[in-house]
Amino acid sequence: MKLVIIICGITTFPFVKAQNNYPEFPKDQHSYLGAYPQFYSDFHKFIVEKNLQPCANKKELSLIPILIISESKAKVMETDSLGLRNKCTIELVKNVIKYMDKWMPAKIDGKETPAVKKIPIYPDDLFEKYTPGYSFAEVDYKNTDFNIDDFRKKVVKYINLDNFKYKGSGKLTVITSFDINYKGKLDNLKIEQSSGSQRFDEMIIDAIKETQQNKQWKPSSTHDVAINTSFRFPITINIR
Repeated sequence: MKLVIIICGITTFPFVKAQNNYPEFPKDQHSYLGAYPQFYSDFHKFIVEKNLQPCANKKELSLIPILIISESKAKVMETDSLGLRNKCTIELVKNVIKYMDKWMPAKIDGKETPAVKKIPIYPDDLFEKYTPGYSFAEVDYKNTDFNIDDFRKKVVKYINLDNFKYKGSGKLTVITSFDINYKGKLDNLKIEQSSGSQRFDEMIIDAIKETQQNKQWKPSSTHDVAINTSFRFPITINIR
């Protein structure tokens, strides 16, 4: 039996994980008519129309998970990860999205399906500083110095297949995900999709843990605020 390891790492910002058993919003679909620029334009419009007040903390920034249900219905999915430091942002989003009616529900298997989309909100950009055409992703974003290619090479060294037994031939693929958090540490490591072999899954998780041990990277940032960056890390072995 010959085992060939194929590893690819994909980084996305933001990378959406399912919330409360709702599926993540498909990455190849728009969640709002007019995409992000129109979303932020409407967000600003309702701030002005409803005379909403800015957050006292000008550095509040969060990826807000929004469950998109229909064209005119969406709600914030509150989670522990949002934290108290983002309380003002959460309340602001709740107050604004109830007026928004240009949502584009996800289509999964040909059917409209409630799904969660994480949308970056930096409130200070959406009040007096707002400018037409604004899109969060294009403003002052600095990527982490975490290098997925270097990490891939190091993970391979810790994968020990000597005692791995598998009947037959074909491919085993496990998809993992993790964050480089705002402190520069690898965090929230988990299996997004099992290979079907618990032993193989465990070997990959162990290899990633060994690789990241005592490591720290410069976190991503925007508006001089350190933020989490999420990575999707699929690993495949060919069995011949």
